[in-house]
Amino acid sequence: MIDISEIAPTVTRMWNLHQNELANFDNIHEYVKGRRGKPALPESADSEIREIRDKCVHNVLTLVLDAFVQNLSVVGYRNSQSEANAEGWKLWQANQMDARQAEIYQAAVKYGVAYVVAAPDNGALVLKIRSPRQLIAVYEDPQIDRWPQYALETWIDTSDAEPTRKGMFYDDVFMYELDLGSVSTPPIEGDDQIKRHTLSIRDDGIGDPIKHGGRYKGRPVCPVVRYINRRDSEDLVEGEIERLIDDQKTINEVNFDRLIVARFGAFPQKVISNWIGVDKNKALEISARKLWTFEDDVKAQHFPAASLVPYNDLIQDLKEHVATRAQVSPASVVGKMVNLSAEALAAAEANQQRKLDAMRESHGESHEQTLELGQEMSGGVVDDSAEAVWKDTEARSFAAIVDGIVKIGQALEQGAPILPLLPLVPGLTQQIINALEQQARLARSARILDVLRRQPNPEVTDGGVGAGTQIPAESSLPAS
Repeated sequence: MIDISEIAPTVTRMWNLHQNELANFDNIHEYVKGRRGKPALPESADSEIREIRDKCVHNVLTLVLDAFVQNLSVVGYRNSQSEANAEGWKLWQANQMDARQAEIYQAAVKYGVAYVVAAPDNGALVLKIRSPRQLIAVYEDPQIDRWPQYALETWIDTSDAEPTRKGMFYDDVFMYELDLGSVSTPPIEGDDQIKRHTLSIRDDGIGDPIKHGGRYKGRPVCPVVRYINRRDSEDLVEGEIERLIDDQKTINEVNFDRLIVARFGAFPQKVISNWIGVDKNKALEISARKLWTFEDDVKAQHFPAASLVPYNDLIQDLKEHVATRAQVSPASVVGKMVNLSAEALAAAEANQQRKLDAMRESHGESHEQTLELGQEMSGGVVDDSAEAVWKDTEARSFAAIVDGIVKIGQALEQGAPILPLLPLVPGLTQQIINALEQQARLARSARILDVLRRQPNPEVTDGGVGAGTQIPAESSLPAS
């Protein structure tokens, strides 16, 4: 727990660290929005050229972002032996995380990191999703520590049409509301990339301490969970977009050249030598004729239209290069995979599925950390063995799915010992596995009863089945 006299200087230091990080995060944000990466123009460029430059952004970064985010979705939270979701799933549902979880992956894939804050609000526990542009957390050892030492969350309050920067400071016991002053504070001198503002916080700008109740395994913690895009011992914060920025700039420059050619050179150019039209109307009249005649020694010729094919092919190659570097399916970026079988699509997105598996492992651990934190904060029972269940999004043919289902059903009905192997089948959740096992037991029981009914005059002794009755090997009945 921090001493209240240390809050103001600690917040100031964290704000300065946050401003340094924002330079990179804001650059990524602007590229994804298509506001940066346009080619430079000389000052003498006319308005028409500048207008083309403003339209030349051919954004593929959003396609890469969506290719990952749209394939990440948690559909359950349970242990391997349970059919029902664990108690922590109620907190997930209460906070509408089925729909809001995409906000986590959006920030994590884009910037490399995202945060979820668990905080009390009017008697309820609320999960707040924050990007690294909204929150900074400091750790003693960022590679090892699961919980931050402190966290600073900031936002703009526009109440009464007077924008004011507000914040919340968290330690392991309390959270403090902050008034960080007007947003009109001057930017730091010498910064021409983003509006990095200075921070002035007074002691009266720190609110009363509010106990947040953050606990993990019985000890108080700062209630902020970090979601990391990919685990790396050196570059802990590494998203999927930053490495593609130079490629995006190249695509924009080639597209700018293509638009220039399309505007000025993609139609035949007509040239008349030794003649000057009397006026614009006369020149327009001549240009519309199929046959030109002149009295003087005039020479007329035309230049063929410039081809856009080389530019189209180059942009196509660059987009395929981006898909390769990002390890996403070419169909997500290029969009020209037509009439391919499900097996071909699955092969095309094999690398993407491997990367998605790594993301699911990383985000799944953070989801479990969030729900365990929420359970302890709300006084519930924590299930350490529960884990996030992810929606399967891998491409498969319908015929292959049906064939696999039939073979699994036949093996279970015949009593084959494949139950321990069912979790390896893609798309099978624990709930489905338990239902399959139950149905297989019922089918075996029905077959045993049918065999017993067809036995001719069985000898019954002591209320049991006589020695002449053949009992099938699969005679174990399900427990009632």
